[in-house]
Amino acid sequence: MTKEIIYAINVTLDAYSVLVSLIITASLYIFRKVDKSSKWFAYTNMAAIAYGITDIFTWISEGTDATWKLTALPAASLLFYLSGISVFLFYIGYIIRYHKLTPEESKKNFIICCVCIAIYVIPLLSTPFTGFYYTITSENVYQRGRFYVFSVLVEIVLYMQALLLIIKYHKNTKSFESVGFASFIFIPFICHVIQIMNYGIALSSFGLSISFFLIFINQNHKIQLTLEAAKDEFDKNEYENLKRQNETTYYLTNLIENRDIESTGHEIRLSKYVDLLTEKCLEAQIYPETLTEHFRQMLIAAVPYHDIGKICVPESILKKPGKFDYSEYQQMKKHVDYSVNIINNIVPMKHSRIFSKIVLDVCKYHHEKWNGRGYPENLKGTEIPLAARFMAIAEAFDAMVTPRCYKKTISYDAAFDIIKKEAGEQFDPLLAEEFLRHKKKIIEITEKYKSNFIEGL
Repeated sequence: MTKEIIYAINVTLDAYSVLVSLIITASLYIFRKVDKSSKWFAYTNMAAIAYGITDIFTWISEGTDATWKLTALPAASLLFYLSGISVFLFYIGYIIRYHKLTPEESKKNFIICCVCIAIYVIPLLSTPFTGFYYTITSENVYQRGRFYVFSVLVEIVLYMQALLLIIKYHKNTKSFESVGFASFIFIPFICHVIQIMNYGIALSSFGLSISFFLIFINQNHKIQLTLEAAKDEFDKNEYENLKRQNETTYYLTNLIENRDIESTGHEIRLSKYVDLLTEKCLEAQIYPETLTEHFRQMLIAAVPYHDIGKICVPESILKKPGKFDYSEYQQMKKHVDYSVNIINNIVPMKHSRIFSKIVLDVCKYHHEKWNGRGYPENLKGTEIPLAARFMAIAEAFDAMVTPRCYKKTISYDAAFDIIKKEAGEQFDPLLAEEFLRHKKKIIEITEKYKSNFIEGL
């Protein structure tokens, strides 16, 4: 293989390594993933970029065919060594920050690292005059100096320092993180050894790029896990807040809807029906693209608000025994619009946008029917929001089996028969089928929460 081909391969490998480090550094800053530890990882990549660029210049500036080469090669050689040792400084800083070492531990390790680098740099600064690490021949060609091996020994000490830190604190990291850290020790080191034994082959920069790429992947994985954990914690806190509000909400919405402080546990039963039905549908993977555990918890908390607009309906209509005439029915239907107006004014103040959307869907659309003959918008099938379809079954069943001023109750069997008959007409057939699978538990809920006593929700 000719010298020109070897040079071309080396330049290509260095250029690839520079590109990888540029992408990693840009990603860290552009996507705002730079915390105290990853900032040091970004610095490490910047040093690797300088390392790769100066190595390219040492290859392309050899020879005396151009005047600029006589200046470029000595300068590039000096900067190559400086940037190479800087990689260790920043990487050890990254390990220290990543593991959040105590100030005493951090200081001790930085001192060790800085002493090693000082031992490395002092001979380096004299090298242009003494040829300690390298020499530039009269033909303007780079060659290793008499004491080149000394630079390698210092780098090995720094490798060992990094390795000892990784081993010492590996219990604080997950396995994928340890693999990322270890990759810096072994991949560049092996590449460096191959380069030392085969003069003329440039692999160190390429080895760094491979290890940095693995570390970057692992760091992204860690960030993803951290975000998921933070989301889970946020969801948990939101569920707890909603749960604490439910007891008061049950009483208030019952009072609003029924104008009676002694009213039965209507809202509690509805929440329990929805709780059971959504749990079983989640297990059965029904509508999995929408029905998640987060959606389920938000929906359960939204149930008590579903008829809050009835506060605006005259009591003469709300408490009327018997059926409504046309005018009264039209006025009663307006409660969904009243509910939406109220919810738009009170819910977004304290809750997430997701919860607000679910509450609005429940309030506005729980009187829609699967066949499109409901109100207020005559939505049909899956046009009806899923939250409202759950609510429709729960409310219809409770209205059939518990007392109302305008009608008598019917038996559980009769109510279940109606749910079965109306599956695909009034109700979502998949939800109705799942509801009917759990008759015994539904009856238990109804019997348990017939009173308005709310302790132990």
